[in-house]
Amino acid sequence: MTPPEIDLNYVIDGPVDGRPVLFVHGILTCHAHWLLNLPAFHEAGFRSITVDLLGHGASPSPEDEAAYHPDRYVDRFSALRELVDADRWFVVGQSLGAALTLNYAMSRPDEVIAHVVTNSHSAFGELDRIRNPASARERAQQMIDGGIDAVMRHPLNPRRARAFSDAQRASFDDAMLLSNATGIARTMMYTSPHTPLRHRLPTNPVETLLVAGDREEAFTAARQWVEEHAGNFRVERVSATHAVNISACDDFNRIAIEFLNRYQ
Repeated sequence: MTPPEIDLNYVIDGPVDGRPVLFVHGILTCHAHWLLNLPAFHEAGFRSITVDLLGHGASPSPEDEAAYHPDRYVDRFSALRELVDADRWFVVGQSLGAALTLNYAMSRPDEVIAHVVTNSHSAFGELDRIRNPASARERAQQMIDGGIDAVMRHPLNPRRARAFSDAQRASFDDAMLLSNATGIARTMMYTSPHTPLRHRLPTNPVETLLVAGDREEAFTAARQWVEEHAGNFRVERVSATHAVNISACDDFNRIAIEFLNRYQ
């Protein structure tokens, strides 16, 4: 059977015979979000598949609202799994990307061996924080009006992270400057409102690790909710900001790799 068309930009790297891992970034970043993590994963014997979400990096920015729905990403991720000829694989999601990979893992648990996520208000937050159409439209219009400059200046864009060397920051910028501000705005309007998952997480069927950044105090309540209510979740806390895998890259790499190595 011919696999579905993949309309996301993706990069495959690492050992050809490595265990495949899908990495999915959050809003206002791109596949280069994982620059500080991939060498450690490759050295540990994993093969990485990184993607750009719609509007981000080199991925397209379709006008069709339905293209941005989280369930469409389930089909895209499954197609990428077929592309790398894996019956099952590991999945790692950051922020909005964590909401998308959680939706994927819970929708297709037979395709996911184990799962790592970071701080994600999109997935774990209260409904009224996420499902605010007026606020989403306002944020989206700011992106459209400000263009790529607004994207690069936004506080959620990790390009100013101290952990990046000058060369890594330049590499990140090269990838991120390919983004389309209107496509990112559409993600804000058409993806984010559909990401809250508290109603499904108590029956999560896939072994999942949340590497929680404690320096993002706004995430504390959500992290506590996960600890008390989410099924098949383990939580490891580290001293990190929202972009956990960047601000505490060494801790994230060690903890995530140790967790995934439990599963073959």
